[in-house]
Amino acid sequence: MKLIINKFPPITQRCEIDLSKKVILFVGKNNSGKTYLSQLIWGIYNIDYSYIKSDIEPIDFFDFTEKKEEYSIILDEILFKKVSKNFTTYLKKYKIKEIFKQDMDVDFEVILDLNKFKSRHEHIFSSYDTVIIERHDSKWILSIKNINEENLDVLNKMIEYAIIWKFINITNTYYLPSTRLFLPSFYKYILRLERDIKEDMLLNFDKVTKDNKHFFASSYTQPFDKLIEKLIFSIEQSIPNRYLKDIENIIEGKISVDKAEEISMVDLSYVHESGQKIPMYLSSSMVNQLSIVYLYFKYWYVPNLNDNFLLLDEPEMNLHPSKKIEVMELLLDFASENKLLIATHSSTLAKSLINYLHLFDLKEKKENMQEFIDKNGLDMNLNINLKSNDIGIYAFNGKTIVSYKRDNDSDIHFGTFTEVEDLQKKQFDYIMEELDSYDS
Repeated sequence: MKLIINKFPPITQRCEIDLSKKVILFVGKNNSGKTYLSQLIWGIYNIDYSYIKSDIEPIDFFDFTEKKEEYSIILDEILFKKVSKNFTTYLKKYKIKEIFKQDMDVDFEVILDLNKFKSRHEHIFSSYDTVIIERHDSKWILSIKNINEENLDVLNKMIEYAIIWKFINITNTYYLPSTRLFLPSFYKYILRLERDIKEDMLLNFDKVTKDNKHFFASSYTQPFDKLIEKLIFSIEQSIPNRYLKDIENIIEGKISVDKAEEISMVDLSYVHESGQKIPMYLSSSMVNQLSIVYLYFKYWYVPNLNDNFLLLDEPEMNLHPSKKIEVMELLLDFASENKLLIATHSSTLAKSLINYLHLFDLKEKKENMQEFIDKNGLDMNLNINLKSNDIGIYAFNGKTIVSYKRDNDSDIHFGTFTEVEDLQKKQFDYIMEELDSYDS
């Protein structure tokens, strides 16, 4: 699946993102569109049944006037182009406003690539209408049976939805914004403020007009709203998994969840590995920043599903360089079986990823990698099961997006960071050279 962007503020020049990659890395200067685009991608992977209820003109897949027990067709490029066009129309007409809480002047399209199509065996819409997509030889066959829906337009849109859903093949998508630092301590205050505003609106409903109504709207995007909902309603039962131990090692402790049964939202505390329990507002910025990541792996990540998609904005914030590398290794390990998008300004994260990209290339050529690691004293995780071509790196320059890495291309660099670092080194060298001239 590809996302082609012609206009998506501040992006004004045509560019392309390959969404089929396991790892997508966004780098670039501030205000270049990384966060906006990350949330659009979140929306693409959060398609729901509202698609079927939308007024998008359905595609006629079958001639249902001829009554059969089962209908079947071959999925071809022409059908995929039609589905892609309808999906894009739906995103522009409905999803953009849902995600960003306002209309936006945008121009983009989502391309469903038949060659990269993936499918589970079947998807059931109700007890009766069943859409099945299976591979036979080199072709994808779409079948529908047990038809119960009488509205043919709805039935065709259900089939269309099944194709999109199976193409995306992701059921658990989370966006963690860069504003994670204050959330553990203040998310309850956010909720109370939102609640008070809505209550005030209801008490003074006769004073609400189309001109002042926007003052009572949510102050955050839909992905952020969903995260707040999870903090309130979905911290109930932990799900054991191997990543949880890694995040505990990184934060050097655990996040404690306390709740008065049925009468309050949870209180979060940090429990250091020494046993000391500390309120979140007194905990370090590292703990506060990574606590939402901790909660994700403890409560929201679904083990063995292999279709979790985590979108993480600036995972490096407030972290020492060694912790940045540990977090990057955890995320790459996660991406071995799932899907990951990172937006970052960190040269440490970028260089760590470059090292692993080359390590993945080397693993395909060298047999005894552990011996190589030990001999050279390298501290790298060989259990990360990715290939170089699983990763897409995209640089945002304010007007467009440039792919830093193409398939079968090992020449990777991050101009956004290296230009600044090269300038710093140049300044250092000239200053030291001049100081040395005085000493001599």
